[in-house]
Amino acid sequence: MIGAIRRSAAFALLFVVAGCGGSSTAKEQGAAPAPTGGEVPFDAGLSMQELMAHVVQYSAEGIWERQGFEVDAKGEHSLFPKDDAEWEKAEGAALTLAEVTNTLLVPGRRVPEAEWDKAVIGVRRIAREAAKAAEKHDKEAFFAAGEKLDAACDACHARYDPKFDPRFQH
Repeated sequence: MIGAIRRSAAFALLFVVAGCGGSSTAKEQGAAPAPTGGEVPFDAGLSMQELMAHVVQYSAEGIWERQGFEVDAKGEHSLFPKDDAEWEKAEGAALTLAEVTNTLLVPGRRVPEAEWDKAVIGVRRIAREAAKAAEKHDKEAFFAAGEKLDAACDACHARYDPKFDPRFQH
């Protein structure tokens, strides 16, 4: 049975990877290069730090904030969705996170390592598990997916941002 206290989302990455620093380019300022020949170029204009904090974490929070329990002076309160509309929002957050993982594999942003690809694909798989659980209104499976997501994020942080400490995240 689910009986954990709500964990805070510890997903704010401050990746220190090759290609994230350096001088400001037109791409970093949001300007996409002009298309050449039939392909439309990817726009990896956000820094990795901005992408993780404002896009990836935001999507993951949509899962985590709908899981577990809060305990206060009045007792224990479930954070799980209570009706179809709330479950739809939970499913939407999970599907958004699954799709957002694609941005981590975009040329110019992708870390060229097999472990990076494995980590990104793992988060995508877990996000889809969360979406399926939300679609079925399955609290236990939804919570389990959230725990897997938390562990996957922590493992990635440990490898790509060793200074990251989830205890100091909100």
